[in-house]
Amino acid sequence: MKKKTIIGLVLLAFCLLCRFSREVADFYAQHLYPGICTVLSWLGARLPFSLEEIVVLAFVVTFVDILVKAIKHKEGFLRWLGRTTVVAMWLYVWFYMGWGNNYYRTGLYERNGIRKVRFEKEAFTRFLTDYTAQLNRAADEADGFDPEIQEFEIRAFYSDYVTSYGYAALHKWQHIKKPILNPLFSAVVVHGYMGPFFCESQVNRSLLEHEYPYVAAHEMGHLAGITSEAEASYWGFECCRRSGNASVRYSGYLSILSYVLSNARYLLTEEEFKQFTGSICDKAKTDYTASREYWKGKIVKWIESTQRWFFNLFLRSNGVAEGVKDYFGVVGMIMTMDAHRQAELVEI
Repeated sequence: MKKKTIIGLVLLAFCLLCRFSREVADFYAQHLYPGICTVLSWLGARLPFSLEEIVVLAFVVTFVDILVKAIKHKEGFLRWLGRTTVVAMWLYVWFYMGWGNNYYRTGLYERNGIRKVRFEKEAFTRFLTDYTAQLNRAADEADGFDPEIQEFEIRAFYSDYVTSYGYAALHKWQHIKKPILNPLFSAVVVHGYMGPFFCESQVNRSLLEHEYPYVAAHEMGHLAGITSEAEASYWGFECCRRSGNASVRYSGYLSILSYVLSNARYLLTEEEFKQFTGSICDKAKTDYTASREYWKGKIVKWIESTQRWFFNLFLRSNGVAEGVKDYFGVVGMIMTMDAHRQAELVEI
């Protein structure tokens, strides 16, 4: 066997250990991922454009090339299968060693001794009151933001605060990038994604102004090693909520409105739900509706349905039992983390 294949098999074995051993996954997340992320992102930062799609296309071309050569030279099935398996192995290893093994580490609550708040109507009603007041206030004060300043604030937020919860610090060269195949991501309503091959945070070029700050903070949360979509949404919201810029705060509050509405429909009576929606300011309602219509106009239904099915399968196969529904856990996380911080202040 070639040396590179032996190295690949060793790395593959380590990735499989991470999948089945939380202790190994914790070691990866705490001691290996920060260094791997630093090196990969530094290399990726040498170029101004995204490398993630290029890597994927390169692997696709390699798989096709192996098949074409096998047919052209009349190679046996086993030879074709062996060569294809080696390439697939390196694709798997690069993805999981680059970032994916974070899926298997100990969860945020268990790792930090945080007690999850029970999702009860009384506590949710208190949350709604504060949420609506802050949303309306931010909407009234919003007057624009500078993306470069906000990116600096995001890196500082994760490096100075979120690292205390066991995540990797971010570096000054880790800038937000834009997908090369942007229309494809718009067609499936993907606002952004984490690139695992060169640790690049991708944000859709077509985002509306009030969407950008929250999506940027969410995606850079993945860069810090956060895999749960609900948790990345929480940290993205928390980053925006702490900002001194009203437009950034508004982006955070408005971007979780769909999740708040979903929970409100479940917990509130019809009359209470109408009271809640009636208390939301006109600007927030207008922007929320505009966003939904804007993305609805870009969506290609069959592509979106296919992507959603694969992404749901991907999340479930990596230990996210809720699949794409994991996004809806952000409200519960906000309530839990707020209660945790209040308890810490009382103890102090």
